[in-house]
Parts: sequence; C-alpha cells; structure tokens
Amino acid sequence: MRILTPLIGALCLALVPLAPAIAAESRKELGLRLDALTQRILVLENRMLTGDPAAVRLQERTDDLERQLRNQVGENERMRFENARQRADIDDLRRELDLLNTDVQTARDDAAIARRALGGYISGGQPADLVDDGQNPFGAASGAAPANSNTSGERTTADPGLSAEADFAAARQMLESGFFDQAHGALENFVNTYSDHPLSGDALFWLGEIQMVRGNASQAAERYLQSLKSFRGGERAPDAMVKLAAAFAAIGDTAEACQTLKLFPKEYPKASAAVKTKADIERRRAGCTP
Repeated sequence: MRILTPLIGALCLALVPLAPAIAAESRKELGLRLDALTQRILVLENRMLTGDPAAVRLQERTDDLERQLRNQVGENERMRFENARQRADIDDLRRELDLLNTDVQTARDDAAIARRALGGYISGGQPADLVDDGQNPFGAASGAAPANSNTSGERTTADPGLSAEADFAAARQMLESGFFDQAHGALENFVNTYSDHPLSGDALFWLGEIQMVRGNASQAAERYLQSLKSFRGGERAPDAMVKLAAAFAAIGDTAEACQTLKLFPKEYPKASAAVKTKADIERRRAGCTP
C-alpha cells in the first residue's frame, strides 16, 4: 500500500494538465461540425438557385398546388354566384307559375260560364235554354222576351250601353271558350261599332292577345298601341303596356321592349302586383339592364 499510494498520486498529478486540452478539443470539434452544417446549407441553397432537378421539381409541384388552390377558390365563388342566381330564377318561376295557375283557373271558370251561356250555338248547334243565375250575360235574353219589344208589339229603343256590354260579354265568352276566329270577328265588330265606348280599350287588348296566340307579334303590337293611345286609363292599360313590350321583344326590337318596360312603373305606379310581376318577367326575358 505504501508503494501504490505514491504511484496513484503521481498519476493524478500527470492527468491534471490534460483537462484543459480535452475541453479545447471538444470546442474545436463542435466548431468543425457547425462549419460542416453551414457548408451543407450553402450547398442546398446553391442547388436551388442553380436549377437542381430535385429542387426544380419541388418548386414546380409547389407552384402547381398554388394554382390548383387559386382555381378551386375561383370555382367556389362562381358556383356560389350561380346558385344565388338560380335561386332567384326559381323564385321568379314560382311566381310566374302562380300567376299562370290563377289565369288557368279563371279561364276554366269563364269557359264553364260560356258553355252554359252559349250552349252549342258557336259550333253550329242550337243555344241552350238557360235559367239566369246572375252569371250568364245572356240569361235575360235566353228565357225572356227580347229587350227591344213589348207585349203590344211596338218596338222600343235598346240602351246602347247595355247593348255594348252584352256584345262585349259575348265576344269574351267566345274567346275564353277557344273560338278565336269567332271572337276575333266579334271584337273587331265591337271596336268598329262602339269605338268610343270604354270597353273598346279592353276589346283592342284582347285582339292583341289573339294575334300573339297566332304568332303575329307585329299585329299584336299595333293593337296594344291602339288600346294605350285611345284608352290610356283603361282597366287593361297596364296589361297592354306589358304585353306591348313582350310583342316588341318577340319581333326582335329589344331596345323598344326595354324602353317600354322602363316607362311602365312611372306610367302605372298603382298597377296590380300580378301585372308588376309580369313586367319583371318580361324584363328578364328581354335581357333588359336594371
């Protein structure tokens, strides 16, 4: 033991000067590693800048993904716009369908009245004997003595107003029953006979409707114009103005159609909601700008 103790002490004394050398070696190695890492980063940057194939492919892939993302965002915006427009179109079509259903029901009711009132007369048969129920414009004439005669055999003068209303009612019943030729002739005769009667404005309107059904848009436009010029404040005047625009659009005069629809709200601000909806529909069909 006495011999080993001095040896151990001498060994410790010999190792003491080596500790700073080991620490210095560790710092040097760490510095070398940092230098190597920096060099590798520089190499990667150079590869990116000098067009290294792997780096170029990576950049191209990144650019492609960015383009796809932008395109998808644009497509989403377009679809959102299309959906909004289609919803608006569906709402407009729903309103138009409601109006058409109302018109169809009205036509059916009028046709039923016409069949009861006129019987087989228009088609060549004999008129039916009817009981006046308050809806038949010919009820009084069908079961009673003629208005222009009396029991003594002397002729009396009929009221022109009542005669005009009866003639117009007969023409309307023909129209609602689908007898367009007979209705056209009756309405033409009415306009010629009662040119100053307020119902002549309605008669001109229905003459325009018959021409539209026949596909004669230019002639229909003439009738609508006559109705508006002669009976600007008539019951059918707002309808006539909207239908005039539709006739202009049908003959290809979109500018005139849009101008007519533009003036419509000012000309008839108190028009019914149904007529205003029809005007909006025609405006959209013609492609008029707001």
